[in-house]
Amino acid sequence: MLLSCKTESKIVHLKGELKSFGTEVFMSKGTPDELLLKEGLVIKLDAQNKFEISFELDEPSYYRLGRNTLYLSPGDELELFCDFKKPMAAKFTGSGADACLYLCAKPFPKGGSFLEAGKMIKDDPSFDDVLNRLDQKIEARLTQLKETPNLSNQFRKLEKGRVMFGAANTLFSYTAYASRIKKLTKEEAKVLNVIAEARFKNAIDKFLAEGGDVDYLNLDVYRDICRSCIELLGEKNVDQAIIDYTKTRDLLSQLLRNGATSELVEQKVVTLNQLQGDKYKTVINEAFKKYNALLSGQLAPELAFRNKDGEEVRLSDFKGKVVVLDVWATWCGPCVKQSPYFEKLAEKYKNQNIEFLAISIDSNKKAWEKYLEKHPKSTKQLITNRTVFAAYLIHGIPRFMVFDSKGLIVDAFAARPSDPKLEKLINSCL
Repeated sequence: MLLSCKTESKIVHLKGELKSFGTEVFMSKGTPDELLLKEGLVIKLDAQNKFEISFELDEPSYYRLGRNTLYLSPGDELELFCDFKKPMAAKFTGSGADACLYLCAKPFPKGGSFLEAGKMIKDDPSFDDVLNRLDQKIEARLTQLKETPNLSNQFRKLEKGRVMFGAANTLFSYTAYASRIKKLTKEEAKVLNVIAEARFKNAIDKFLAEGGDVDYLNLDVYRDICRSCIELLGEKNVDQAIIDYTKTRDLLSQLLRNGATSELVEQKVVTLNQLQGDKYKTVINEAFKKYNALLSGQLAPELAFRNKDGEEVRLSDFKGKVVVLDVWATWCGPCVKQSPYFEKLAEKYKNQNIEFLAISIDSNKKAWEKYLEKHPKSTKQLITNRTVFAAYLIHGIPRFMVFDSKGLIVDAFAARPSDPKLEKLINSCL
């Protein structure tokens, strides 16, 4: 009975509604090791966009659900409503709700944190005004954190750190957004950056002062700027796990983009020898193991798509032909830019034993259909859930893949159509 109660206390139960997410949603776990391994949970929605799941959790962790961040603890019973397009409108009830509600207003690191993609400085304030405005935002966020009930001490520690590191990220991001607002040339932006770095240095140093604590690797904004903490504090004053993390991330970011190339396998050995702890050695070995199934010559994992009429089309339907896959989405700028090159290649090889398939991972089928009405394509246009590509470890698009006529992988991380390397690869298959 004691063992049973202990196990039950680890179970997290979630249910609710996810609007504008599609039919399947990947909820990523925010611990540094599991982020590097791209692990998390797949949530399947019913026809009313409702879901209900339970899973075991050993310790409190952040999760990313669309544009919302959740903080879940073992034993949480949480009901939620999240709209992908309106993260601030999320609703939470039940145990763990207060932490999740607080996180709705979390600054977005890629938008310059408190800069809000430049909104904070759109009137071109002076450096002193920038610092004053930032101080006001820091104070408001810390007050909100203090007044939010039912938060653990660990959560309060992490979120206070998020405010400080977010402030540093704001100042790091200043030049990029200010240059855009001021419409500066590259040379003018360089001059501004030198001045800004000098003017903001004392403030940044203050915001990074606690950056040697490994707990902060659970924060997205800290992971983005942890190198700056190492440079400021010195390696001796930073937890070794943070240094190991940065080296591991450098290696695995290349793995995500290019797969397990022979050059990267050699670099793996070098990196493993540099790491002092075992944790990230294990992460590296597990990550590379995942990619073994995507090496050249391996049987291509099956894929299923839908055409405009809702009819199923499978990758195996094209066995006997060389297949070139373009995984894209209408909201992806680089994807849209590569499309004309993809179409041009398809036209060039139209009389050969090869099929070019453009696979959209748009969650909004109508948006995809409207886009194709305005931008007609000659290649086969299909759509599917991103989770269908789980075996292919797609963590960024556009992604191009080539399969031979036997259904074997030629290159699951092929060059883009704008790169002559893709055409050269295609020729080797024909």
